[in-house]
Amino acid sequence: MNGEKPYRLGQLLALCSVAALTPALRLLPGASAAIAGRGGWLSILLALPAAVAYGAFLWRFGQKRREGESLPALWQRAAGEKIGAVLLALCGLWLLFYAAFTLRDSAQRLIDTVYPHADRRLFILPLGLAAAFAGAGDARRLVRCAKLVLPLPVGAVALTLFFALPELHADNLLPIAGQPLLPLLEGTLPTLDVAALILVLLLFLSDGLTGEGGYRSVAARIALLGALMAALTAAVIGAFGHELTARLAQPYFSLVRNLVFFHSLERIEALLVALWIFSDFLLTAALLHVVRRCLTPLCGESAWLPAAVGAAALLTACLLAPEASAFARLSTRWVPAANAAVCLLLIPGVYVVGRLRKRL
Repeated sequence: MNGEKPYRLGQLLALCSVAALTPALRLLPGASAAIAGRGGWLSILLALPAAVAYGAFLWRFGQKRREGESLPALWQRAAGEKIGAVLLALCGLWLLFYAAFTLRDSAQRLIDTVYPHADRRLFILPLGLAAAFAGAGDARRLVRCAKLVLPLPVGAVALTLFFALPELHADNLLPIAGQPLLPLLEGTLPTLDVAALILVLLLFLSDGLTGEGGYRSVAARIALLGALMAALTAAVIGAFGHELTARLAQPYFSLVRNLVFFHSLERIEALLVALWIFSDFLLTAALLHVVRRCLTPLCGESAWLPAAVGAAALLTACLLAPEASAFARLSTRWVPAANAAVCLLLIPGVYVVGRLRKRL
C-alpha cells in the first residue's frame, strides 16, 4: 500500500502540467523547428493522438492494482518479486538521472538568459537541496503546491502569445500543404518524448489518487497542453523563422526578450526565467519522490534512502555536461533516446510479461 495521504486527480494533473513545462520549453520550439521546419507547430498537434494512446495504456496498467496495492507492488506482481524489484530499480535510476538532468537544465537556462558568466553549481545546489527535501516528503504537498502555482506559468505563456501576435509573419508559418509529410511526422518525436516522461510520472503517482476521475480528464489535459505548446511554437517560428528558431539556445525566452508589454515593460525575460524555477523544482522533487519509491523494494525502507537519492542527484547534476555544447548534445540526442527506451520498451515489457504470466 502507498501509505501516503491521498489527493485528487485534478491536483495530480496540476503537478504533471507544471512539470511538463520544463522539458517542453527545452525541446519543442527548437527541436520541432529543426526537424519539421515551418510546420513544427503542426507536428506538436499531430503527436497528440499518440500521446493520448500511450497515456491510455499507462492508465490501464495502473488500473490493474488491487485494493490497497501500490504501483511498485503492482510492478513486482507483474514481473515477479525479484526481477520486478531489479527492473523497478532500473527505472528509478533513469528517473534519478532525469532529475539531475533537470537541475542542470535549469542552471543552463539561467546562464543562457540572465547570468552568462555564472557557475552552474550556484544554481544547481540550492534548487537541488530544496527539491530533495520536498521529494523526501509526502506527494500531497507537491500536488497541492502545483495547484497553486499552475496559473502563473500558464498565464505567462498566454500573455506572451497575446503580445507576440504583432510580431508574427505568416510566411514563416505557411504554407504547409506542399511540405513533405515525413519531416512533419519526425517532428512529433520531441513532443512524444515530453509526453512519455510526464505520463510515466503520472502513472507512478496514480496510486495516491482518491475520489472519482477517469482517463477523459487526463486526455483532455494532454490536448490542452499540446494546443498551448503548439501555439507557443507557432509564435516563436512565426517571429523568427524556423531556421533561426532551430539555432537559438532558448527560443521562447528570446521571443520574450523582444516583446514590449503594455507599451512600457521591456526585457522581462529574467522574471519569466525565475518563474520557471517552480516548474524545475516540482519536476525534480516529483521525480526524486518516485525514485525513492522505485528503489525501496530493492534497498528496503531506510531513513538514509531519501538523503542518498538527493545527494546522488546533486552530485550528478554538478558533474553533468560542464560545457554548453555537451549539454546541448545530451539534451537533443542521448536523453530522448534513453527516455524512449524506458518509456516504450521497459514499461510496456513489464506489462506484457504480467499479461503472459496471467498476473494482470
